[in-house]
Amino acid sequence: MKKIKCSLALSVALAISPSINAQDAIPVVPASVMKKASAEAKKLSVESESRANPESGYRGANVSQDAVVKMTPGVNQIIPVAIGHPNRIVTPFGNPEVVSTSLTGGSADGECGEVCIKDNVVYVATKKNHPVTMFVTEKGSESQALSLTMVPREIPPREVFLKLDGSSVVAGVQSNPKAERWERSKPYIETIRTIFRKLALGDVPQGYSMNKTPNNITPPYCDHPGMAVSFKNGQVLMGHSLTVFVGVAENNSSNALEFNEATCGDWDVAAVTTWPLKVLEPGQQTEVYVARKNAKGKAPTSKRPSLLRGK
Repeated sequence: MKKIKCSLALSVALAISPSINAQDAIPVVPASVMKKASAEAKKLSVESESRANPESGYRGANVSQDAVVKMTPGVNQIIPVAIGHPNRIVTPFGNPEVVSTSLTGGSADGECGEVCIKDNVVYVATKKNHPVTMFVTEKGSESQALSLTMVPREIPPREVFLKLDGSSVVAGVQSNPKAERWERSKPYIETIRTIFRKLALGDVPQGYSMNKTPNNITPPYCDHPGMAVSFKNGQVLMGHSLTVFVGVAENNSSNALEFNEATCGDWDVAAVTTWPLKVLEPGQQTEVYVARKNAKGKAPTSKRPSLLRGK
């Protein structure tokens, strides 16, 4: 009987001891340590996801996939670009300038770094796996700045056209060296005549940019008796020294009328013509071309006191 009791006690002791030792081997971890470890694990997970997918931090933002992006000065646009390959950003500026703290330029003149500028095109090539930003302006003018965020991705090289929206176009700001060279390649009068001829043929003069008539530019005014002349839904072509407005004239009278160019005259108007009609029958329409000189700023003047002041 004693032998049976001893063996039973030994077996119970052996069964209990592993559970006791197992409990003693597991340390008690404070709740604060567990919370901290969980937060660090989440942080590492987010960082690894950001490295694997640079767009993850921009999921709530509007990342434009379009090849033509409408830009409004002061409003940032986000676009994907190829990582490790050159991306071609076509700007509306004739001589663009780039300001960026996340992209590097060439170390010497003529060299290209992550940013390279050729005419009105900005080339961006970066191996960074996080978003990079830049402001693009017309060199020598800070009146308009386009803000762009680029998200590098494993995609082929991209070409993106930045286009100013209609309300942001400012005459004389987007100066174009090509337009300047073309305008100066011939006498002033011949330049205007050639511009009008190209417009009549449906062409755009070399270096000129064409847009719909923007809301922030005051179009020409033609006070023509018997005719309604409108540039509201017309076109505007911008060069270096000249801006040409294209509108429509309609004969609202009951008689045939000859268009009088002098009715569109103003202090900054260089020339006026119509195409294809000069004489309009009642109800007929024709295009009106008005070439306006771009203002380059007024020269400073001294004020002269009036001799009549105080009387």
